[in-house]
Amino acid sequence: MPRKPPEHIIALVRALLSAGCDMWAIGTRYSIGEPQDEPMASQVRKILADFGSREEYLEEIAACLRGMGRTITPNDQLH
Repeated sequence: MPRKPPEHIIALVRALLSAGCDMWAIGTRYSIGEPQDEPMASQVRKILADFGSREEYLEEIAACLRGMGRTITPNDQLH
């Protein structure tokens, strides 16, 4: 059974989604589309700056997104 991501990762993902990011798990990594329009773009930059480096949390962020049903598999077709 997969481990539940830590609360600070869940909070980060929820904050980014609420701020308008389009995030998807792709395998053990993830993709993030940041909003370009203000004020959401500034809000996302602040969230990311406050959190700091995400490099060591790639798998946990992807797991969190998978748990939310936000997964892209190689067979998915994007339109």
